[in-house]
Amino acid sequence: MDQNTNLNEKAWEAAEPEEGDAAETGGETMESLLAQQSATVDKLADKKVAWVKVITVTKDAVLVDVGEKNEGTVPLVEFVSDLADPKAPAPQAGQRVPVIKQGGRNKAGHVVLSHLKAKTELGWEMATKAHAEKQRVRGIVKSSVKGGFIVDVQGVQAFLPSSLADLRPVRQPEKMIGTGVRCLVIEVNQSKRQLVLSRKAVLEDEAGKRKVKIMEELRGGEVRIGRIVRVSADGLLIDIGGLEGTVRPVDMAWGAAKPGAFERGQKLKVKVLSKPEKAGDPVYLGIKQLQPNPSDAMRKKFAPKSTVSGKITEVGAHGVRFQVDPKTVAFAPAAECDADVIYKLGDEITGIVTGIDSQAFEVRVSLARFNEIKDRKRVAQYMKAPPPLTLGQILSPEDEEG
Repeated sequence: MDQNTNLNEKAWEAAEPEEGDAAETGGETMESLLAQQSATVDKLADKKVAWVKVITVTKDAVLVDVGEKNEGTVPLVEFVSDLADPKAPAPQAGQRVPVIKQGGRNKAGHVVLSHLKAKTELGWEMATKAHAEKQRVRGIVKSSVKGGFIVDVQGVQAFLPSSLADLRPVRQPEKMIGTGVRCLVIEVNQSKRQLVLSRKAVLEDEAGKRKVKIMEELRGGEVRIGRIVRVSADGLLIDIGGLEGTVRPVDMAWGAAKPGAFERGQKLKVKVLSKPEKAGDPVYLGIKQLQPNPSDAMRKKFAPKSTVSGKITEVGAHGVRFQVDPKTVAFAPAAECDADVIYKLGDEITGIVTGIDSQAFEVRVSLARFNEIKDRKRVAQYMKAPPPLTLGQILSPEDEEG
């Protein structure tokens, strides 16, 4: 028995007539039993589905009671797809199974029956009823074809268009083969016995319910696990369990945003920056908010009015930039540079810290102020009064001159 048979076993067993169960308890009269046997014979004669009792199972066939002291035969392979390596147990004696008359009688005089065709007929009845009542059906994706997939729904071959197979385009159709799917029957062609399915409709319904639930639970400032569903220059689209939120470039990382560093399908932690006021409002998420702000550590390390030194790496009209250490860059705007100094790449310079640029994560310095302070110290040193003469200098000035 194949995987689809296992998936739908309970469904077609539930279709078994209730009177069959009652007959086994011995609660039926002889007239009632004879009437049931007659009904079974009539259904088989009309090639309709009939539920019959298994008498015995041989190495290649299942013998069943078809009423009026007649026996029918069903190939065992219709129950067990691979006789050499069965994936499901064969039916047991006393078990009731659905069958349809396949032909006449074989050489042994047994009525030739089909279990698979009976299952297909029951599957068709179930599918058309599900379509009328807008109920879901379960199936197994059997193959990928042009424009979609072939799905086995209780023995009925149905078509699932690619555009209705998922919420987003199916990029690897081969991965869907063999998987179980829940779908809505959106089209029935009675004359051709054809079904058209939509898995997308089921997924949208479930996604809508999850979205409502998560919106009720969502709180600003909380941390969620998300999965990236789209990467673009405008940011990241993150699915946080049924609700999609956006990480804008400014909230990706401390410093320059690099969308290319992220991949579709990647899982990561995000922080809910604020809860939308009403349904339909965008949900903004943050990644950098879960990481330490580098500027905080820089403020502790480079206090205002302290000095930093390094080699010049860039000179331009906007100012001068120099490397303080392997991880730290200092920048002196043009207004803070000394107009009397010609700055060259590779020169060693020193500046006074004026603050931290929290956007570029650079130390802001003033080269002019440092030079002014240095010049004032020189002047003060020059203007400083000479020390008084000693007695020896006064008595022997010539020795001092020598």
